[in-house]
Amino acid sequence: MQFTQSSLTISNKADRLVVEGVRRSLAAYATGDHKCWDMALKLYETELGPAQARRTVSDLSFYARALNAHGTRKLCIFPYGCPKLCQDECLAAALVAAAQLGQEDLEGRIASALVTEAGQEETCFAAQSFAQALTECDLNLSEIEISNLQLVGCPLQRGSGESQH
Repeated sequence: MQFTQSSLTISNKADRLVVEGVRRSLAAYATGDHKCWDMALKLYETELGPAQARRTVSDLSFYARALNAHGTRKLCIFPYGCPKLCQDECLAAALVAAAQLGQEDLEGRIASALVTEAGQEETCFAAQSFAQALTECDLNLSEIEISNLQLVGCPLQRGSGESQH
């Protein structure tokens, strides 16, 4: 199965906020630089206003923490602001989209591709909470077609776990 760019698009506001939020949050974990978290907050405040950004960024933070803590590998992410999407970013956004659409089977399949079995419940709960926060802001992620998902490691990642991005 191949994940195609047509399923998820950076031009969709909800998709872009999820991808860019995950990029900034995971960059904060990778670098230890709190400025990445601040950049995520500023992006959401600009797009949603301070009141709606508060809850949404809180739920984004729990989702990113679950991905970081329970990932089956270090997830590949492109630099924030990049117009392209890599496979791991698509899967991370697809998990939130599946949660938003109530597609529990798909949610479970995506979670098993991203995180360890021990972390799946926490990660899915965080994705569901994040999805609910987005819904309350009238943000709907693109629908995900199971035939468009490739549930394997990012092909841009070397065998050593280092990213080629």
